[in-house]
Amino acid sequence: MDKILVVETHKNCLNTWGYLFNSSKYEAFVYTYADATVDWLKNQCDQLNRTHQASEWLWSHPSEGGDSTHIACLIQQDKAKLTKIRESIGYVDED
Repeated sequence: MDKILVVETHKNCLNTWGYLFNSSKYEAFVYTYADATVDWLKNQCDQLNRTHQASEWLWSHPSEGGDSTHIACLIQQDKAKLTKIRESIGYVDED
């Protein structure tokens, strides 16, 4: 089974998908949006991180360059698992 589910979804369905993640077997959901702006992605991440506290929401946009995704997206992962992985490799958040 794939560990990452990539979904092209409507912007109004994010909360529904967000709640489904907790009962799934996936390690991540990636929501793609061909027309999303960086500001929209940032705002959604902030809101979703407040609403879905067991998840960590991240975003990526091609205009950011570097290792960014080729299409705008939001990424949902299990916050506890991500924290454990970060601690095991000595990751330090620069914020």
